[in-house]
Amino acid sequence: MSKKIKFLFSMFMMLPLVVAAETKTFQQFNCSTPDSTLAMDFHYVNDLLDSSVLDMGRSKRTYGRGNIASTGTKLKQKVHRSTDNEGNKFSYELFQVQTQRTNLSIVRKYLEDLPNQRSLCLYKKQEQLAYWLNLHNIVLIDEIVKKYPIRNLKPLLTGTDSILTKKNIAISGTALSLNDIRNKILMTEYGKNPLIIYGLYQGIIGGPNILKQAFTGKNVYQLLKHNASEFINSNRGTRLNNGDVTYVSSYYQRNADYFPNFQNDLEQHLLKFAEENLREKITHSKLLKPKINNWNITDLYGTIKTYGIGLMTNQAALLDATQGFSVDTRGDEIVGHLSKQQISKLRELMRVRAKNIGSTSVVVTDLESVDEK
Repeated sequence: MSKKIKFLFSMFMMLPLVVAAETKTFQQFNCSTPDSTLAMDFHYVNDLLDSSVLDMGRSKRTYGRGNIASTGTKLKQKVHRSTDNEGNKFSYELFQVQTQRTNLSIVRKYLEDLPNQRSLCLYKKQEQLAYWLNLHNIVLIDEIVKKYPIRNLKPLLTGTDSILTKKNIAISGTALSLNDIRNKILMTEYGKNPLIIYGLYQGIIGGPNILKQAFTGKNVYQLLKHNASEFINSNRGTRLNNGDVTYVSSYYQRNADYFPNFQNDLEQHLLKFAEENLREKITHSKLLKPKINNWNITDLYGTIKTYGIGLMTNQAALLDATQGFSVDTRGDEIVGHLSKQQISKLRELMRVRAKNIGSTSVVVTDLESVDEK
């Protein structure tokens, strides 16, 4: 028997042991106390999100305009006019400053340490769900910040060496990856409930929103349904094209395990949250085609080159960022620490936001905050 064959044979024999060990690893998270009244404290997460997320309001399916090239160049960045101005924005620009990065790391460490203070088993499953979603999203943001500035996140989020596969999270002495949280804990412990996917922030425009508030045991299903409705009724989730095919986000294909009979299960899921025009479109379609993509980061300026960004630390500052700038220009820079491109992009976002929020009519199914089995 050759050395190569012996090696392969030995690896094959060890595989059951590896699977058994991994199964035992995740069994420690397969416990809860259904009648528990304990609640985790997520106010640090809430404060970070509230100060860093720009709420864009519910999508009105507004198309954006093309990017303006930098002064003195013909260089333009590729845009997705139907989706670039959709979805909440996270101010990754702020975390170029070391103090902000440190604050983010502190929040991440706080979440990782929570199960050491009190076992997750002592909480009801709804409280645990809020914990896993908050942990997943803060860790993802922290990992993106380490790579920022970057425009296209597809290389970071796909492949065997993506940030989703690295076991860089320590919970109760167990090393976990973001994929472990998604696939080994959430998918297993919550019965493949498709609502879960709307709480897993991707960092990209083509994914569900990052919210301005933390998930809690009391609000988690309410916020998941809200996020589902917003995403499904946006250009990021579905497209109201002509013909008998309805284009949907490729995010659904990447989460096909939640939709075993993909076409039928996804159709029934979409119809639960679809507004009237979308409902009619889906009902008369012969095919749901997962074709919509936008792997661009959800930062404020679309990773337009920065020139020394001012520290905006609250929502009011973010909204005021398009006002009060001097017209004194110095090359491609405007006094106020934002370039012409950045101001142009931010003003476009503000116009879309005003349209979204100014006359929003929301139709959402079953948003009450109740326990879900």
